[in-house]
Amino acid sequence: VCCPQRFFPSEFGNDVDRVHAVEPAKSAFETKANIRRAIEAEGIPYTYVASNYFAGYFLPTLAQPGQFAPPPPKDKVFIYGDGNPKAVFNNEDDIGTFTIRAVDDPRTLNKILYIKPPKNIYSFNEL
Repeated sequence: VCCPQRFFPSEFGNDVDRVHAVEPAKSAFETKANIRRAIEAEGIPYTYVASNYFAGYFLPTLAQPGQFAPPPPKDKVFIYGDGNPKAVFNNEDDIGTFTIRAVDDPRTLNKILYIKPPKNIYSFNEL
């Protein structure tokens, strides 16, 4: 075997080249961006998957800081900012389906695949 046919880095989540994060996430995103640049510099065929938020991971707790497992909050919820900015919450099975379909789709070669169905976009206030 000579070379990989296409590399799908395990960086599911936000597009690390476009996210504006604060620490500690900022450092993690910078590391992922550096890995992207190395892949591109070596000429390795790739597809980056920007799947946004995993619904099963974030929605049970309403994405509360420090809570990564049920139960959901009962008496109060921390809302970032005014609660109006939108985010994409995708079902993990759908992320897998779109990713597998991208393997044989030449349109995704050396591109970023954004998984962003309109019906999956909500603000914290809408949740």
